[in-house]
Amino acid sequence: MTPAPAPVTAREAQDTRGAQDRLTSLFDERARLVAESGKDADPVTTLVVLRSLDVHDLVHGVRAFAADLSAAEGRAWMGSWTRTRFLFGNPVNLTGRARARTVAPAGSAAWLGPCPAQHPPGVSRLLKPLTGSLPPLPAVLDIPGRAAGPPRELQLATGGLTLVGYLVHLHHTLAEAALLGRLGPGEPLRITHRLELDAHRAPGGPGYARVHHAADDSPALRLYASLAP
Repeated sequence: MTPAPAPVTAREAQDTRGAQDRLTSLFDERARLVAESGKDADPVTTLVVLRSLDVHDLVHGVRAFAADLSAAEGRAWMGSWTRTRFLFGNPVNLTGRARARTVAPAGSAAWLGPCPAQHPPGVSRLLKPLTGSLPPLPAVLDIPGRAAGPPRELQLATGGLTLVGYLVHLHHTLAEAALLGRLGPGEPLRITHRLELDAHRAPGGPGYARVHHAADDSPALRLYASLAP
């Protein structure tokens, strides 16, 4: 027989409530920022075309893309929850009307948009949505930058994530932190991959926390990314 699970102690229940309260506060803060940014803007989306998973390239590319946006474009994208679609394709094939706005330094990824959510570029119908499982990732990944000083730490929870899930949480964190002025385009980063993150240590500004539902059918929240102040 399978042994019965140990009963939850009062201390454990209190810790769980405290963690969820902290995450709820951060989630509500993000919703407020989104509402303020998008109150006068139409919904937009960004397309990311990936040839392969290169985390170094992706980190540099998304920050360069965010830095290239005008103030109005940045507000519209933030007001659309930085909506992003990941497509499988080769950035070198993006020409003509589908020309990329930003290409990552090593050419593994390219960004188009932000474009009207209801009228995305034709390339979105020609390329397949990215799918697949998350490949093994190094525990620690250093991303050099132009700025001097020690790297900022970005922790990411990877437990249970698909490849797209990982990209979504990494990309949203970097894009939103950049749009809010909490992460510079040239800052060095140290990415730490963990199965789970401690919700009690979720940072507010000037750091950034990526908080979202733990599962589609669950009201519980989970800390997916934590950018140190």
